[in-house]
Amino acid sequence: MAYVEKGETKVMSFNAFQLKLLAAMLMTLDHIQAYFPNSVPLAFHWLGRISAPIFFFLLIEGYTYTRNRKRYMLRLAAGAASMAIGSTLLLQLLPGGSIPNNIFLSMLGALVLLASYEWSLRSESGAAGWMLCCAVAAAMVVGVEFSWLAVSMTLVFYLFRGCKRAMAIAYIASSLVFTVGLDLFDMFIYGGTAMWVNEYNLWTYSQWMMVFAIIPIGLYNQRRGYQSMWAKYGFYLYYPLHIWILYAGSIMFE
Repeated sequence: MAYVEKGETKVMSFNAFQLKLLAAMLMTLDHIQAYFPNSVPLAFHWLGRISAPIFFFLLIEGYTYTRNRKRYMLRLAAGAASMAIGSTLLLQLLPGGSIPNNIFLSMLGALVLLASYEWSLRSESGAAGWMLCCAVAAAMVVGVEFSWLAVSMTLVFYLFRGCKRAMAIAYIASSLVFTVGLDLFDMFIYGGTAMWVNEYNLWTYSQWMMVFAIIPIGLYNQRRGYQSMWAKYGFYLYYPLHIWILYAGSIMFE
């Protein structure tokens, strides 16, 4: 963390590298709880709700500043393919569980959505562009790890980039709609109003806690921070490796 002077007051802030480390740490806690649910507190899962939004925020920042967007998307595509292949092989070697995680695919979908949106703005055929955007968004909803949330986080962080207050309002509102709102809607459809009262529990249905990610995101100081090959590519290795290790451990020792 760093401190930025505003007048006579020093305000805590995070650069991009520090935000990435924070998100990786919280993500790891979440995955430990996911693969060892009886060994660690549920609070690990609650804290983990903050990690994905930070990664998506940094993804949009990277998309905005990168010199080669195609290479950026190809890197994520390679990560998604490697994750899928490695997870499939590990499940064959150590059957008995599942590995649903593949944030690279969600991130790739986010960048394809943004590229489609920008193309629709430039294209003379506006209708075709918007149809493409809707098709990509629909594919994300049914085909990536964070579903509706992946779409909403992508659009909020992109469209409100540079306006912290509007971003915070849009992010919190959309997050609550696609977590608490959808949970209550599903319960109403399948169980009626009584299920809302008797079964809905904000601590169990905890995805809404992602709203707290806006705090570290709001403290972002627009600086890259530490830069190296490790800082740039380390997550591409750490993400699959830590999941595969945790999965293997859960099968062998749980």
